[in-house]
Amino acid sequence: MSQATKTLEKFLNSISKMDIESVQNRFANNVTQFVPFAPAGTPDKIEGKEAVASTFGSLPQMFKNMDYSNVEIIETNDDNFAIGFAHADATLVNDTPYDQNYVFYVRTNSDGLISEYREYMNPVKLGEAIAQLTK
Repeated sequence: MSQATKTLEKFLNSISKMDIESVQNRFANNVTQFVPFAPAGTPDKIEGKEAVASTFGSLPQMFKNMDYSNVEIIETNDDNFAIGFAHADATLVNDTPYDQNYVFYVRTNSDGLISEYREYMNPVKLGEAIAQLTK
């Protein structure tokens, strides 16, 4: 199993457990997070460990839980690059159900920390969830 594959698997498991500290500790200092289909009003690029960790630190303010299923992680010829697919069933903090399909691209550094993280999802569903919580 490649380094990036292991890192992505541990990263998703940490999110499922809502172990935010473990999630945050998986980022390299120079990490860049890309969310190409980010809903309006949310950034599509975040740079630096502090900023990316802060983004993930806010997950418990939005979600009570996040359970991934149908997880498939694809190894590539590059030990530091993996692609993942997953379905998430979650509950928002207001008890509204939320489901989403994700595609993840992860690049790791020589220490196995995430240096590049790309997340693709349906922005309409995410926008609706954000709107539910800001009513």
